[in-house]
Amino acid sequence: MWRFALVLLAGCVATTFTFSPTVTVVTPKPDNCKIEVFTSLPDRTFQEIGTLELYNGPPPKTLDAFKSAVAKQACSAGGDAVVATSDEKGLFTKGTIIAYSGRDPHPGGSTPSQQQDNERPK
Repeated sequence: MWRFALVLLAGCVATTFTFSPTVTVVTPKPDNCKIEVFTSLPDRTFQEIGTLELYNGPPPKTLDAFKSAVAKQACSAGGDAVVATSDEKGLFTKGTIIAYSGRDPHPGGSTPSQQQDNERPK
């Protein structure tokens, strides 16, 4: 009976990521700020804020699921976007939070390197 309870509890664990800052000062944004997710570096100037690594729960299989799992942390760190990294199984287990600096070379549109939120890594 205890094994069943442990399996049941393990299936309900939320996906969480640990944050390791790479800068000393961050300016947090509201929890619901707009965050972009990429699978390659964007075509604009940015500063790396920190890294995320899967800590607990099932790894996200899509960019949309990854974004849901890390958006609040990225906003709290002052990020504008997260560059997602997939493992050998195609699951998103790491990311780099970045903050834009300078002007957007593609105003009003997304950068060419952005993948659709529901795509798996190529």
